Amino acid sequence: MHKSKINRLLFIVFILSNTVAAQIKFSGKVTTSEKSPLEYAEVILFSENSIALINRLTNEKGEFVIEYQKGKYKLEIRQFKEIFYTKEIELTSDFDVGAIIVNVANVLETVVISKKKEVVERKVDRLVFNLENTISAAGGDALDALKVTPGLQVRNESITMIGKSSIRVLIDGKMLEVGEEELANLLRSISADNIKSIEVITTPPAKYEASGSSGLININLKKAKKDSWSLSLGSGYLHRSEDGEGAMTSNFVYNKNKLALSSSLNYREGGESFDYQDDIYFPDQLWRTGQEFKRNYKRINTILGLQYLATSKWAFGFQYMGNFNKTSGDRETKSTVYENNASTSFNDIIAFTNSSQKPEFNSMNFFNEIKLDSVGKKIVLNLDYFKYSNTDTRPYEGTSEIIRPYDFKYFKGINNNNQKTNNFSGKIDVDLPAKFINWSVGGKISVSKTNNDISSFNSGLVYNPVTDLLLTTNKFDYNEYIQAFYFSGNKKFENNIEVQFGTRLEATQTKSYDGSLKQTVSNNYTKFFPSINISYSPQENSTFRFGYSKRIGRPNFMELNPNVTYVNPFLTVEGNPFLRPYFIDNFELIYSYKKLESKLYYSIENNMYNQIGLPDSTTYLVRLTNRNMFNVKRYGISELYIFDKFDWWTSNNVFVLNYLTSETIDIPAKGVDGFYSTFSTNNDFVLNKTKTLLFNFNFVVMPVGTYGVNRLESSSSTALSVQYLVLNKDLRITLKANDIFKTDKMRFNSTVNGVYRDSNYYFDSRYIQLSLNYRFGNKNVNVGKREAGNVDERTRTGN
Repeated sequence: MHKSKINRLLFIVFILSNTVAAQIKFSGKVTTSEKSPLEYAEVILFSENSIALINRLTNEKGEFVIEYQKGKYKLEIRQFKEIFYTKEIELTSDFDVGAIIVNVANVLETVVISKKKEVVERKVDRLVFNLENTISAAGGDALDALKVTPGLQVRNESITMIGKSSIRVLIDGKMLEVGEEELANLLRSISADNIKSIEVITTPPAKYEASGSSGLININLKKAKKDSWSLSLGSGYLHRSEDGEGAMTSNFVYNKNKLALSSSLNYREGGESFDYQDDIYFPDQLWRTGQEFKRNYKRINTILGLQYLATSKWAFGFQYMGNFNKTSGDRETKSTVYENNASTSFNDIIAFTNSSQKPEFNSMNFFNEIKLDSVGKKIVLNLDYFKYSNTDTRPYEGTSEIIRPYDFKYFKGINNNNQKTNNFSGKIDVDLPAKFINWSVGGKISVSKTNNDISSFNSGLVYNPVTDLLLTTNKFDYNEYIQAFYFSGNKKFENNIEVQFGTRLEATQTKSYDGSLKQTVSNNYTKFFPSINISYSPQENSTFRFGYSKRIGRPNFMELNPNVTYVNPFLTVEGNPFLRPYFIDNFELIYSYKKLESKLYYSIENNMYNQIGLPDSTTYLVRLTNRNMFNVKRYGISELYIFDKFDWWTSNNVFVLNYLTSETIDIPAKGVDGFYSTFSTNNDFVLNKTKTLLFNFNFVVMPVGTYGVNRLESSSSTALSVQYLVLNKDLRITLKANDIFKTDKMRFNSTVNGVYRDSNYYFDSRYIQLSLNYRFGNKNVNVGKREAGNVDERTRTGN
C-alpha cells in the first residue's frame, strides 16, 4: 500500500474515533416474567417528538447494548409489532439498567408460531438469503440452492456473482480450498434441506482471506437452539433425459446443557449426460466436433461438529468434514472435417475416452474460544488440517479415416494423475469492543503442499493398432506459504450510520517444480487488501450503502498442473505452472427502500486468467489451457425487488445490466467489449389456507453478452415445484421439474489466432425430481458452527 493510502486510512480512523467521543453506552437484558431471555426483541430510542433514532435487537441471552449521545428519550421494547415496555429515560453517563421484565403471556406463543425471517436480508457488507423460508431448492443439493440465490449464477460447474467474475465458497465460515470441478462435486453431495441461509458477501471485511476476487459465498448449515434436538431424514429420485439419481440425506442437531452436537450424512448415486458441439473455422478447413459425455457417480458427504462449554468464558470443540466421490465416464468424440465451402467431409476422426476418478477430501478443525469479559472481548484460535487426494485415469483410443486419398490410421493413449494436497494452518482472531470502536485484529499462517505423480502415453496417428502403452512418468510439485495480519473496526454512530473498515496484509511465497522441464518457478509477493463499508439510514426503510474492497484471485492447484490430457490427437486439455494471481478492485453504491434495492457497481480486474482454446492452423491442434490474458473493467447496475404484499405470494426478482471492456494481454486475440444482462424471478405461492400446499415458479433469462474474448448467446431456464406438507407438517413431499423447455444451454463464440470458434454446450439440466423429507424432534431448530482457518486454501483443491 502506498504511503498516501496509509495516511488516508489513518485519517479516517482518527475522524471516526473523535466523532463518537460524546456517546453514552446504555445496556441491559430483556426477560419474560418466567425469567427466560427474550431473543430478537427490538430495543428502540425515540426522540421527544416520537421519531425513532436508533434500534437494536436483543441476542439469544436477551442482552442489548445501545450507544448514543446524551439527552432525554423514550425507551420502547417490542417484538413483531407488539409493544411490551415503554419508559422515559435520560442518558447522562454509561450505565447498565439490569433486567427489564416484560409481560408476553398472550403474545409469546403467537410469536413462536409465526416468527419468520425475511427471505432476503441486507447487512452492511452482505446479502443474506434465508433458504429455509423457500421451497425452490427443496430436495436438491447445495448447488441447486446457489442457483436460486439472488445475485448468483451457476452454469454447469461454474459459480459466479452475476455480472462479476470468480468467487470463493465457504461452509459455516470455512472456505473450501478446491478447484471448480471438485467444488461442484462437494456441493452436489450436500443436501439443500440442511442449509439455513446463504450469504453473498460482495465487499468482504478484512477478517476474511483476500482470495475470492469478486467476493465470498458463505453457506450456513442448520443449527440447534439450546435444550433442543432435531433429526431430519430424506430421500429422493431424480430422472434426467437418459439417467437417474437416487439420494439419501440426514441431518441431526443437539444442544443440551454444555454440549452441542451437529452431524449430517448424505449419499447420492446416479448418472448424467453432456452434449458439446464445437465448430472451428481454420483458414482452409472446417472442423465440426461433437462430444457425448456420460458420467456415473457416487457421492458421500459427512459433517460432524462438537462444541463443549467448559466454563462460562471458555468453549472448545472440533468439526470434521469428509467428502468421498467415485466417478466414471465415457466420452465419444467425432470430428468431421470439411474443406472450405465443401458440403461433404473428407476426414472423420472418432475417439473413445474412458475416465475414472476417486477424489477424497478430509478436513479437521480444532478451536478454542475464550471470552475476556462480559462486553464482548474474546480470543478465537483455530487449528486446521485438510488432505485432498484424487486418482484420475483417462485412457483413450480411436481412428482417423481420410476419404480422398484414402488413408486410415489409429491412435491410442492414456493419462494418469495422482494428486495429493496437504494443508496446515493456524489462525487467531481477537475481538476488542471499545467505547468508541469495536476493533478486531488477527493473523494466519498457512502451508500448502501439492504433489502430482503423472504417467502418460500418446501414440499419435499410426497405421497399425497400438497394443503397448509405453508410459513416461513426470512429477509436478507445488508449495505455497501465506502469512497474513489484519485489523478492522466497526462503529455504529448516531443518526443510524454504521462504518466497517480495515486492511489485510498478506505475504505469499510459492514454489513449483515441473519434472518434464526440470524447471523450478518461484513467486514471492506482499500485498495490502483494504476494505470499507458504510451504511446510512436517513429514515425508516431507507438505507444508503457504500462498499470497497481489494481482492486477489489465486489459481487453484489443478489449474497450475501442466499435465496434458488428450481428448483426441487434435484436442488437449492442460494446466499452466506459470499462471499468476490477478487482482481486483470492487466499488459498490447501494440504495435500499423498503423491498427495493438498487446498486451501482464498478470493478477493475487486472491480469485476469481464464481457460482459452489456442488453435494452430498448421497442425489443426487446439490446446485448452489457462492463461493470464486480459484486463477487464465493469460498469453495472442491478435491481433487486422483493414482492410480499400478499400472504400467499412471495417473489424475489433480480435484474442486472453491465458494460465490460476487455484488454487482452500477450494472447493472439482481441478483447470483446459489450453489454451483459440477466433477469431472474423466484416465486413462492401458498395454495391453501392451512399452508400445506405450496407452489414455486423460477425463471432465469440471460440475453446476449460478452466476457474476455467471448461473445455469449442468449439462454434461459424455467423450473416449477409443488410441495405438500402432511403429518403435522413434519413430512414434506416435493415434486420439481427443472429446465422444462431445455433452453439452459451455454453458447459462445470467439476468434483466437485468426481462427473462429462457435460452441454450444448442454449440461443435462432438464429433469423431474421427487423428494421426501421427514423431521423428528423439536421444531425450533436453529449448535454453534465454527469458522476454520484454512478456508481459502481448501477452495482451490475443489472441496
